[in-house]
Amino acid sequence: KLVYCIAGRIMDVVVDLRRGSPAYGDFATVELHSKWRAALYIPAGLAHGFYVLSDHATLVYKTTTVHAPRYDSGIRWDSIGITWPGPTPVVSERDNRLPPLSEFKSPFVYRESESCLRTTPQ
Repeated sequence: KLVYCIAGRIMDVVVDLRRGSPAYGDFATVELHSKWRAALYIPAGLAHGFYVLSDHATLVYKTTTVHAPRYDSGIRWDSIGITWPGPTPVVSERDNRLPPLSEFKSPFVYRESESCLRTTPQ
């Protein structure tokens, strides 16, 4: 998935959900702003969420597959230890029903060549 912000400003979050990954459950945040014209590439196996930092924001997603609601899943936004910018985020009913990370059964498997979110040398 490729994500970029064409209006406004957001805090974008990715979480490693690949079973066997040394970074499983780790997250990274990055700020995307329409004025910066930057994009974030999110490989398969990483969950994605965001928090709008401006009055409004518009995001564009480019994906490698067609959306398949039957396979759509994720983890609860408050189960990872992320410090969100505000005390009362707007969260959809669907997202509030997702399982916490501790109960998530990930279909993704880590491959040695994939080193996303590694923060320290091995």
